[in-house]
Amino acid sequence: MGKRIIVSILSVSLGACATSAKPGAMAVAVSETSIISNTSAIYKSTATPTVKGGKETSPLWKSNVSNADFAEALRQSLLANTILTTDKARFNLSAELVELKQPIVGFSMTVTSRVKYVLTNVDTSAVVWEKEIVTPYTAKMSDAFVGVKRLQLANEGAIRSNIQQFIDAFVQEAKTNAAMQLVTKPVAMLLNSPIGTTVPAS
Repeated sequence: MGKRIIVSILSVSLGACATSAKPGAMAVAVSETSIISNTSAIYKSTATPTVKGGKETSPLWKSNVSNADFAEALRQSLLANTILTTDKARFNLSAELVELKQPIVGFSMTVTSRVKYVLTNVDTSAVVWEKEIVTPYTAKMSDAFVGVKRLQLANEGAIRSNIQQFIDAFVQEAKTNAAMQLVTKPVAMLLNSPIGTTVPAS
């Protein structure tokens, strides 16, 4: 009888159609650890990010994270944290979803995301900073009864945690990384330029 109940639960759990991870559920808002002022070196500094390594979701198989959805979640997060710019950017940001480790089945599902972020200078294409971040996230039976939904939540949580850790690290890196700093032009150059003009560090 007990085995029959478990089989029935798993059948219902796996029977629904899979849905891809949602950008809004993966995006992060500004927090105490990521807040920056308008004098920060990365305030409105970064162009719309590019993403690779994601996978489309097959409704008959399992939930995944697509490039487009990850990119939109990252864009929303950078915008919320006043890092994204729609004007001339100083930096390009790329993110590669190196691995999204998923369980096949389980009452609690833990997904681990491994993402490599690379920040480059728009003018020189030189790498300014790169970082690989690994984050697990567990979705429990109490979060969603249906297994495919639980996996979707775990996917979203793993990417959301990854983006949060990246932005926190980005904010801290900007305080000490010389290549991210804005450098004021010498006085001689300012004589022929608008007051307060700045140029990126070389």
